[in-house]
Amino acid sequence: MNQASKQEFVKLLEERKFIKIAELVIQKRGTVRYLKRLLYSTETLLRWRAIEAMGVVVDKLAESDPEGARNIIRSLFWSINDESGGIGWSAPECMGEIIYRRPIQFKEFASIILSFTDEEMLRRGVVWAAGRIAQASPDLVRAAVPEMLAFLSDPDPVLRGYVLRFLFIIGEKLDNRYRHLLDDRSTVPLYEDGVLRETTVAELAVRLLPEK
Repeated sequence: MNQASKQEFVKLLEERKFIKIAELVIQKRGTVRYLKRLLYSTETLLRWRAIEAMGVVVDKLAESDPEGARNIIRSLFWSINDESGGIGWSAPECMGEIIYRRPIQFKEFASIILSFTDEEMLRRGVVWAAGRIAQASPDLVRAAVPEMLAFLSDPDPVLRGYVLRFLFIIGEKLDNRYRHLLDDRSTVPLYEDGVLRETTVAELAVRLLPEK
């Protein structure tokens, strides 16, 4: 990987100059590989910025080259496929960002992303993506509510937190059967508006439960 190109992309991500990244990719399509590799970054904030940037790249590319945009989408799905030899880290989140920005044009991919909840290693990303899609077009993911409710008993606290985020965005409420979640102080990292912050399962649950 060309270090200068890598560092340029890292700097642009740190500054959240996603439009500039999109312009670079549109001018020279091969540079998208630098962004894809940063989806695997061990630096959590940088990885989330790369996810957000991928959504912007596909959005801007779709304006002039819809097929080129779909090629990137296909490559993301390919990275999830066992035959690719990878595990598709960050691919579900990227798809959430893409559909969030173009829910009409790419609506058919929403149900495909939701189908990957069977993959434990992808589940967090899928649930986060569902919440992101719901911010633009809740009807695309509303059918997933029953399955999401079942994940509230999952041992993974981050998954529980992402489910609560999804339910809040889509306008669902919880009844008193879930009141025990108010005692769940497990930490949940959330990326919103370019900032990575920490909250808890309890803080996410309180918005959905009736007052005593």
